[in-house]
Amino acid sequence: MAALPEFVCPTLASADRALVDGQDMRRRAYLGMSAIGSACARALWYQFRWAMLVRFDATTLKRFEDGHRSEDLAVARLKRLPGLTVHETDAAGGQWGFKDFGGHFSGHMDGVCVGLVQAPKTWHVLEIKASEQWQDLDKVRRKVGEKSALAEWNPVYYAQAVLYMDYAGIDRHWLVCVSPGGRRWTAVRTNADPAFAAVLKAKAESIIFSDHAPSRIGGPDSFACRFCDLTPLCHDGARAERNCRTCMDAGVAHDGYWFCVRYGHELSRTDQEAGCADHRYLPDLVAGEQVDVEHGRIIYRMADGSQWVDDGPYMYAPGDVIDRHVCRSCGSFSWTVTEGKGPHAAGLRCTGCNASGGWLPKSEVAA
Repeated sequence: MAALPEFVCPTLASADRALVDGQDMRRRAYLGMSAIGSACARALWYQFRWAMLVRFDATTLKRFEDGHRSEDLAVARLKRLPGLTVHETDAAGGQWGFKDFGGHFSGHMDGVCVGLVQAPKTWHVLEIKASEQWQDLDKVRRKVGEKSALAEWNPVYYAQAVLYMDYAGIDRHWLVCVSPGGRRWTAVRTNADPAFAAVLKAKAESIIFSDHAPSRIGGPDSFACRFCDLTPLCHDGARAERNCRTCMDAGVAHDGYWFCVRYGHELSRTDQEAGCADHRYLPDLVAGEQVDVEHGRIIYRMADGSQWVDDGPYMYAPGDVIDRHVCRSCGSFSWTVTEGKGPHAAGLRCTGCNASGGWLPKSEVAA
């Protein structure tokens, strides 16, 4: 007997597409403290260099939204406890935040608190996480003890905690982990680790100020790489985005700005996003070996033995079909160039499912 087709409500499917099309596509300008604990420094370098635009599908976007709402709910419930003081904002009324290396390395914590029943006089960095694996945190605590549980359960969250404690000058961290929706929760306390904080800062510095991609942590079929959004770029030879951050003439200043080595001027965020006609890829973003340079044209020998010449951006016009980043909705790499809107010269729309794919930099759009 043939399987019955899966029911799809056209209204809900349209709502999902609207959610995907409306997602915020602005790239983060800094390397985040919330991500520095990732095992793959190469992925962090790609992200900091704006090498590949990652779009999320509707399920992932809903998960993010559920998480934010669950975290807000958890904070509201904590504030109801007499004797527990929670500060979500700093003395100026802004979000607690830290910057290093001129602002190229940045992070924002949920708050600070004092008055925990188990440590009433000790200030703690407060972090709220929503996770479907919240019960696993309890299991790990029983296995290795409370103060070691966070590092065992989630190394990325642990690195974030260590840095926030270090920058805040607070030697305790309290992570409250809630189930999506906020019905169940658990928590662990963690001690400061100045030595590991120094290691993480050195890792961030090496990523920020290097023109070279860190080593891969596995092959395309390894568990670490198989489900990574950046696998097409890292392993499959996909072309990186063209913008100032992927250009060999871009410089990263310790004072917190980007500058153009070729023309000697500071690059605003708008400049960085747009790129220019003289863009030439950082060699580590090309899936080939650089073999020659002639008259500004950089020649590469690709993995299949063919030759590719980087002589600057191609000029696209509405109606052109190009290969770019993977579509998170249907998996296609094929995009149709569309008319621009507002400050954007041109957009992209997936040929497979018609999802929006963000915008093309002005340097790649025919006048």
